Amino acid sequence: MKLSVITINRNNVTGLKRTLDSVYSQTCKDFEYIIIDGGSTDGSIEIIQQFDSSSICRTWVSEPDTGVYNAMNKGIRLASGDFLLFLNSGDWFASDNVVENIFPHLNTDFEIISGELELIKGNNEKIKLFPPQIVNLNYCISAGLTHPNTFIRKELFEKYGYYNEQNKIISDWEFFLVACGLNQCKYKSIPILVSCFAMDGVSSNNDILLQQETKAALNRLLPWWKKLERLIRNK
Repeated sequence: MKLSVITINRNNVTGLKRTLDSVYSQTCKDFEYIIIDGGSTDGSIEIIQQFDSSSICRTWVSEPDTGVYNAMNKGIRLASGDFLLFLNSGDWFASDNVVENIFPHLNTDFEIISGELELIKGNNEKIKLFPPQIVNLNYCISAGLTHPNTFIRKELFEKYGYYNEQNKIISDWEFFLVACGLNQCKYKSIPILVSCFAMDGVSSNNDILLQQETKAALNRLLPWWKKLERLIRNK
């Protein structure tokens, strides 16, 4: 099985440096690394160029995009791996041997494999999230998987569609809802701490937009949801 790790970045040179440090320090370097930069002007390109491209199979582009999901879709199209992991700018591998430890779990028939994720708050408080043992429709609606610790078979994007570029912050949640909740793809949880996520991004700080996009997606994908919501509200 081949793994592609994809990093999306735009004018986040500090976060990008942290991500690149963790990627290039992996003990196993037998994976494809793709960097999609949105035309950064803050020194991000210079940071990318500083890292040794001979140690890892690397592809990178820097050009304007229409948003994070447009950039993530670019990464999917460039990827040649069987499994994809999105480790976006500012996220980082939890240890130097994550890729080495994860490879045995990729040689299976499972389509989505999720490990543990550590959330880092502004005061450096750490919260560990454990992957669910079962992912069903109810879980996908109420919670959902997170992408920095979840390995996705690339063929699922061809099967169910790429990330919805009309959304600003919930298209990864929407994709998992379609793939896991509505189509019951083969899911597996693993007891490996995969990555760390700093809670300072758009989706962490914009609750109103999150609610608006989530409601719109549920009404579009699950027509019965609007009726159920109305019944609950009128009780």
